[in-house]
Amino acid sequence: METLWSRRPVIYEINTWVWLNALSHHYKQAITLGTVPVEQWDALASLSVDAVWLMGVWERSPEG
Repeated sequence: METLWSRRPVIYEINTWVWLNALSHHYKQAITLGTVPVEQWDALASLSVDAVWLMGVWERSPEG
């Protein structure tokens, strides 16, 4: 089977909660996956990686 993946893909893992929290502090407003500024997605797209893995994407409990 043919695949577009390289034999040894490079995956960039982001702790999603930490990343969104840092972006929220930077932009001084609540940032969610749906409101991440385009320039942040562009920065990720410019990395020399095959994939970006958003680790820990789930609904958090009220306790955090």
